Amino acid sequence: MPIALLGIVVLALATIAGAYASARHERAIVDDRQEELHTRAVSLLGLTMSTAGARLTDLATLMSMPGASRSEFELVGGRFLGRARLGALWFVGRTPGEVRGNVPERYPLRYALTSLPGPREGYDLAAVPAHRVALRAAMELGETQVTPVVRMPGARWTTLAFAAPVYRGGAIPPTVDGKRRATIGYVVGVYSATTIRLAIGSLVPSGVPYGLRQSGSWIAGEPPSGDALTTSFQKGGHTWVLAIGRPEPSNAVTWAIAISGTVLTIALGLLIWQAARRERYALDLVEERMAERDRAEAELRAAEQRHRLLADNATDMILVFDPSGVATYVSPASRELMGYDPEELVGRQPREFVHPDDTDEVVGARTRVAEQGGTITVTSRIRHRDGRYVWIEARVRGVVDPATGEMKEGQAIVRDVSERVASEAALRESVERIAAAEQRFRTAFEAAPIGMALSDLEGRFIQVNDALCAITGYTREELEEMSFGELSHPADVEREAEMMASLLSGEQSTYWMEKRYVDVVGQVVWVAVHATLVRAADGSPQHFLGQIQDVSERVRYEAQLQHMADHDPLTGLLNRRSFERELNQHIHRVERYGAEGAALVLDIDRFKHINDTLGHNVGDELIVKVAQTLRSRLRDSDVLARLGGDEFAVLLPKGGQQEAEAVAESILASVRAQSVLTTAGRRRPITTSVGIALFGETGGLSAEDVLVNADLAMYDAKEAGRDRAATFSSQERGASRMKARITWAERIRDALEEDRFTLYAQPIVELRSGAVRQHEVLLRMLDEQGEVIPPAAFIGVAERFDLMQEIDRWVVARAIKEMGQQRRAGRDLVFEVNISGASTGDPDLLTIIERELRENEIDPINLVLEVTETTAVANIPRAQEFAARLAELGCRFALDDFGAGFGSFYYLKHLPFDILKIDGEFVRSCTTSQTDQLLIRAAVEIARGMGKETIAEYVGDDETVELLRTLGVDYAQGFHLGRPAPLEQRLARDCVRS
Repeated sequence: MPIALLGIVVLALATIAGAYASARHERAIVDDRQEELHTRAVSLLGLTMSTAGARLTDLATLMSMPGASRSEFELVGGRFLGRARLGALWFVGRTPGEVRGNVPERYPLRYALTSLPGPREGYDLAAVPAHRVALRAAMELGETQVTPVVRMPGARWTTLAFAAPVYRGGAIPPTVDGKRRATIGYVVGVYSATTIRLAIGSLVPSGVPYGLRQSGSWIAGEPPSGDALTTSFQKGGHTWVLAIGRPEPSNAVTWAIAISGTVLTIALGLLIWQAARRERYALDLVEERMAERDRAEAELRAAEQRHRLLADNATDMILVFDPSGVATYVSPASRELMGYDPEELVGRQPREFVHPDDTDEVVGARTRVAEQGGTITVTSRIRHRDGRYVWIEARVRGVVDPATGEMKEGQAIVRDVSERVASEAALRESVERIAAAEQRFRTAFEAAPIGMALSDLEGRFIQVNDALCAITGYTREELEEMSFGELSHPADVEREAEMMASLLSGEQSTYWMEKRYVDVVGQVVWVAVHATLVRAADGSPQHFLGQIQDVSERVRYEAQLQHMADHDPLTGLLNRRSFERELNQHIHRVERYGAEGAALVLDIDRFKHINDTLGHNVGDELIVKVAQTLRSRLRDSDVLARLGGDEFAVLLPKGGQQEAEAVAESILASVRAQSVLTTAGRRRPITTSVGIALFGETGGLSAEDVLVNADLAMYDAKEAGRDRAATFSSQERGASRMKARITWAERIRDALEEDRFTLYAQPIVELRSGAVRQHEVLLRMLDEQGEVIPPAAFIGVAERFDLMQEIDRWVVARAIKEMGQQRRAGRDLVFEVNISGASTGDPDLLTIIERELRENEIDPINLVLEVTETTAVANIPRAQEFAARLAELGCRFALDDFGAGFGSFYYLKHLPFDILKIDGEFVRSCTTSQTDQLLIRAAVEIARGMGKETIAEYVGDDETVELLRTLGVDYAQGFHLGRPAPLEQRLARDCVRS
């Protein structure tokens, strides 16, 4: 009895100890959960702020580029707005203040993308103190700044705004003053305070206290209790504090242990009490001389009861079978394991339920137990009542008769090991999958067509592939003794080191950059590097994985394309577009710092006569000679350009009228010293006329206006006798210039009313057969005496006074009527008609086309409408809609002057054209220019791949014809193949020729 009482005490103490240990375990779980929630919230907050800052900086870099517009901001910012869950995205301008005039600095809202109500465009953010402070700090520090949580102007919701400065040119100046001068605006991303609260709150279960504080103010949640986990960091000009409180423990397991221990202690006491009664009963039996028999019987019954009790309550199924394998006893655990009651299994052989593939193993185990004795463990599958198979582990032993040595019965303890088997299978599959993944990585690494490299955390190569060896010229052994820094160009080493440091610090997960390597022979190789930091399962950094692609050819080609886009191909000087850009930049400087400098326009006197009498080759040589002369006479700070034809322009950024006139006289003398050789062998002197426009003459002028003023002065010089310079005067020329324009507009209207326009035609020849297949219809105007006026004299005025739509309607209607007359005469003609950009949105023009085609019974496919590329790309949606309407009518659409715009190949996929007309700038010199041949071939291959036709313009000789035929061009036109002539004459001549 004392031993039993001791057992009760031990059990009670064990219950108390188990409850205490469970409580401590619950507390540890709560601590781990708190740490996990805190880590996830800190990671989300840091990632959100870093991602927002990086995307705003990228967008700020885009908006710093020259020519950045609302469409580009909306295109890129629209994708950012949806992905970053922003409430609004703004482009904010900056108007510097004036200290002397006591004019404050302004930050007007220029563009806005928003999903919530807020301020309208034009709103000055300087009116909000928090925004004004953040914008000024972003400008002076050169990095993204964050505002406190404030109410959005014009709305009822509170916001947190990220502001990234936009510097002119994209580069960050090194000094504060430089940053102030270079700042042209800001890109501002606005988060709703509700969005931030919901984002952090989504990571924290209900009941767990948390709070986010910004510079002393709690902006999400409430301040948790003193046992909260707290993290503080600096970001965007503020101190951020994130605190996560402790979750409430459940203590369910602790209570379960305490209750179950108490129940067991009481049960043990009852059993002791019953045992005491049996003991007293046994003593009475001993006294009655029946002690031995009754004790034996009592012990036997107790043993059987205990065995049966253990068997009935065991979680493992206990099975007893006779020597033939028939079950004689099955414990109740069969219900859980197999879904059968014990009574259903008694009298049956267990092999009936064993999986067919495992039957031999089970039968063999029973046979070995019967023959050899001992205990055998076997793992197999048995069928459940619902038809599925369950993995079990059975420990089988035999009970042997000591007298005979034969097995009396067999016993088996059967345990469900399905989870263990599944875990082992999953582990094997995982190991096989990892091995396969490693093999795939090795294969992809070695066979990759781009360079691949693994490096340690110091940047030293661990492993490289053959592609990287081919890029650098080094062997594997040589590269694996080097580092990224040793392979890089000295100018790129510091930038790449900063990128690698940002990966190690966790600021970004990957980086991409274009840089230069120095190969084994010392040559520079441009490469695109994409690097990733590979981390272990615990998050510790292991090594870098780099992908290196050779982009030298692309870099060279882009530089060549950029040079071609900005320079004149004949002289190598800046072209008109680039010169106008330089003019606009100088105009901005003039507006800020005061009037200074001048623009000069010069034109070679009687150049057309030289070109017509001595040939285009002599004319081109003269233009090159004049360009070289001008280049040698100007200063390095002066800007020289060829505007087109024989017209040049010079920007003098310094000086006034006296200096400009001195430069003009120097130019006149230099050109005067040149000459050309005539066909008679005599030298013909060359002169030029120069027009000067001073920037201080008038204010508020655009680059085009300055060029027009200089051009007017140049014509004054020509009218005064040529070989001289003239300076533009707004008082003298302004009124007469406007009067001349109005006079020309009236002459155009009179010509429309009096039907004094006429059509010319130029043949378009099929290069394969040499036949004239179609004609381009050209426009001429007749004056009051019937003299022909070329389009260059009146088209500019017509566009300025919105007369082009009326002219286009007249041309299209007259061309279709002429096609109808020719069809009735037995000739089906194909006409190409040029229309202006303004007419692409004219619904009346489409109505006229449809009506005239129907009335004159013309097949619509014979009418081709031409729009120049530069006109089409100015309004792509309108050009797309116009081309689609033409396709509905059955007409064709031609893209004229292809190649005149810098983004020509990009726009091909946006404009549904049928015919591509290659600009004459590429055709004129293609027999001597490898670059022109390359561009023509590219245009032909693209058009042919899209199932379209090509026409080359300005074809000047047989050699060019033959080359174009070789390059695959379908059609050609030019003075060599046929000059423009009145429509009737041209058609009569070409029909006979065909």
